[in-house]
Amino acid sequence: MKLDKSAQLFERAQKSLAGGVGAQVRLASLPHPVYFDRGQGAKLYDVDGNEYIDYLLAYGPLILGHCPRPVADAVKAQLERGTLFGAPHEAIVRLAEKLVELVPCYEMVRFSNSGSEAVHAVQRLARAFTGRPKIVKFEGHYHGWYDNIYISHLPEALSMIGLPHAPWPVLGSPGQPESVLQDIIVLPWNNLELVERTLKDRAHEIAAIITEPVMSNCAVIPPLAGYLEGLRRLTQEHEVLLIFDEVITGLRIGLHSAQGHFGVIPDLSIVSKALGAGYPIVSWGGRREIMELVAQRQVVHAGTFNANPLCAAAALATVTELSRDNGAVYERMTALATTLKEGIAKQARAHGIPVRLQGIGPFFGLSFRDPEVPITNFREALEEYPGRYPKFRLALLERGVHIFPTEKGLWYLSAAHTEEDITRTLEAVDGALATLKE
Repeated sequence: MKLDKSAQLFERAQKSLAGGVGAQVRLASLPHPVYFDRGQGAKLYDVDGNEYIDYLLAYGPLILGHCPRPVADAVKAQLERGTLFGAPHEAIVRLAEKLVELVPCYEMVRFSNSGSEAVHAVQRLARAFTGRPKIVKFEGHYHGWYDNIYISHLPEALSMIGLPHAPWPVLGSPGQPESVLQDIIVLPWNNLELVERTLKDRAHEIAAIITEPVMSNCAVIPPLAGYLEGLRRLTQEHEVLLIFDEVITGLRIGLHSAQGHFGVIPDLSIVSKALGAGYPIVSWGGRREIMELVAQRQVVHAGTFNANPLCAAAALATVTELSRDNGAVYERMTALATTLKEGIAKQARAHGIPVRLQGIGPFFGLSFRDPEVPITNFREALEEYPGRYPKFRLALLERGVHIFPTEKGLWYLSAAHTEEDITRTLEAVDGALATLKE
């Protein structure tokens, strides 16, 4: 496989585009970032003409695959009517009504353009509603890159973050003011006892707990039995809001998102990546009495491009496709994901290489860890990481399979993937695993 044109573009781009890429994680690609020319269905094609089966799916949004016809047609039709009005339009009303129908906690919604924006909005709203300043977040959970929440996401070593029962909050980037740490309480995930103790002692200053219902940015860690239910019970007892960050899991795990899957209804939630099938739109909302603060203009939420007609058209077409036959597409995607996971596990055993696969529905995480040892939180994932993933990822790339560039190891299935794709992928995985023994 040749990547000559990608290498040339990368060298050229670095002279005018910071880092040669549009977002930091893309620099993790080895041997260098691959520049793509087009995508169709479950396939990507780079500037050198190489074809890849795509399991990155633009970091998750492309739940219908690349260039899905219903979404493309909806966007093309909207292009003829207008791209930005700076005013409301019918499509956004229809989309809001559909999401209120599908997402259990939604009684009213608003729209933004990125998950980071939406997280910022719900934090502000929670503080306004409760009159309390602090937010509880969990180690390893990613809620966007804004200063007030990019904390204790991916510390480099356990020595940086304190003891499990007394963790230290850690800034994520140079340039963040230390003052933001005053408003955040950091806890390890899947430990209900520590949450209970924290709320007992400090609920009077805590506005909300924000959590990914499935820890999707670190090995795809599911909640322990009773954990989400425990969070719901404790937050209600102490009049603290519960926020589900479903940027990844929303409309990805199933038609009713993770909250529908687990039967635990938060006060506020964010549903994002799968919503637009590749277009930048994020929904956030929840209980009517909380959202009324936004509706009545008491809490400020602004943005020129919010709820723009193009993205609304894309999202409405996406939700319509996902909803067909009561969400039957999820059963098919999940079946393909299960076949893929089982095949990878079988090959890993044959090669004598420890591989752990865990996930829910049509996405999962792959890590080179003992499959018999559960991973329940960030600390366990950090302790067990042995460093094989980058070599495996490069070996798959050379064999025409495109996956997540870093050790997060997420694999996303789309409605466009086929059984043939799975067969070809497993052949590539077999060859890639063999390289790890060389």
